[in-house]
Amino acid sequence: MKGAVSMAKTVRLHIGLYQMPDGMYVASCAEVPHCRILRQNKEHAVQDAKKYLLQFLRERQAEGRPFEPLELRAIDFPLPE
Repeated sequence: MKGAVSMAKTVRLHIGLYQMPDGMYVASCAEVPHCRILRQNKEHAVQDAKKYLLQFLRERQAEGRPFEPLELRAIDFPLPE
């Protein structure tokens, strides 16, 4: 169909970042088990996590295994004084 726009499905994933004591950064995705990327700066960590997640999703699709993100729940905890 000429001029048709593809309506690709999307999934929202969250990338968490933290800095290790040695200065390295870890990017992880809570919805995808075992997604942990270690890089020297934040931008590279996020960029490589995105690449990892895209490859993960492509492989799942190629295998005919639809991806269902893990259920995440926000829970408030009191901080110790």
